[in-house]
Amino acid sequence: MLERESEFTTLADNVAQLSWMARPDGHIYWYNKRWYDYTGTNLAEMEGWGWEKVHHPDHLQVVIDFVSNAWTMGQPWELTFPLRGHDGQYRWFLTRAMPVRDEQGHTIRWLGTNTDVTEMRQLQEQLQNSYADLEAKVTFRNLELEHEVQRLRKQLGEQAG
Repeated sequence: MLERESEFTTLADNVAQLSWMARPDGHIYWYNKRWYDYTGTNLAEMEGWGWEKVHHPDHLQVVIDFVSNAWTMGQPWELTFPLRGHDGQYRWFLTRAMPVRDEQGHTIRWLGTNTDVTEMRQLQEQLQNSYADLEAKVTFRNLELEHEVQRLRKQLGEQAG
């Protein structure tokens, strides 16, 4: 049993995600090392609902409402929100949680991960900005071409008439 726990801890501490486990009501009782490294916290600070401390205040209530509902319903959930790192900077994380059920189908715990998607969000924003810029340039160029076509038609009409 001790060997299996050691293997689990080694695996959990070396995945790219921040990971956690919670009771059926959402009380978090375990985080992997990456969580503590990223947030600069410890279990005493984070246990239970202590995770609220590292959430961006503008997003906290939405997160609480969303996850509370999911935990009550016992349904897997997924949500993206910013978490504060030990350096005080916020990064965006895609968070997913799955219920672990007993033989009767009752949720006995939750397993969750937080995947840093900050760079992906930044790239998506850059892509959207590039697309909008390109669209504006195409629209402007089309107007220029239309103006040129009208000018040429007028010139041809004058020469023909």
